[in-house]
Amino acid sequence: MLERRFGGRASTPEERSRWMEPLWKFRDRVLDRAHLEGGDTLLDVGCGDGLIGFGALERGAGTVVFSDVSDDLLDVCRTAARKLGVAERCRFVAARADDLAGIGDESADVVTTRSVLIYVEDKPRAFREFHRVLRPGGRISSFEPINRFGVRPDTAERFWMYSAGELRDLARKSSTCSRRSSRSRTRCSTSTSAT
Repeated sequence: MLERRFGGRASTPEERSRWMEPLWKFRDRVLDRAHLEGGDTLLDVGCGDGLIGFGALERGAGTVVFSDVSDDLLDVCRTAARKLGVAERCRFVAARADDLAGIGDESADVVTTRSVLIYVEDKPRAFREFHRVLRPGGRISSFEPINRFGVRPDTAERFWMYSAGELRDLARKSSTCSRRSSRSRTRCSTSTSAT
């Protein structure tokens, strides 16, 4: 991922900044819609190199749980956390989006994803896991692209199986967005973009 992001070649800091600019905008949209409050625990599912998680720390998150299937990417995040002096506010968990067994029930205030659910086959299970780890009143903020490149020319099938409306319905059906508790309601924010 880290090599492909920059076209598989070494680039200057200016080139990297130009490549990252749209990603920073997506990160900011996800964090804006997460309604992060000071001291919150944020779980970044499919954290990659930590784009959202480190942004959340800059915005005052108390703790960020970096979760990814790639141990190599988690090592990148660990190294960055040490260099930034924020390692004590970070946890690192190797896990799939649809199996967050290493993360306790009701342990997060916010769950975020960016370009993760598109690769998850069992999306309802992932949403059930998000629901499980969220505290009452917790929030989900997600940015997921719809890949046009996945359309097969001979069929109407799409690689991405859900539209934005269908994703919201899926979340509601799995109780992620409409969970009522005695204390408050879980909220969900999704954003999609055709690429």
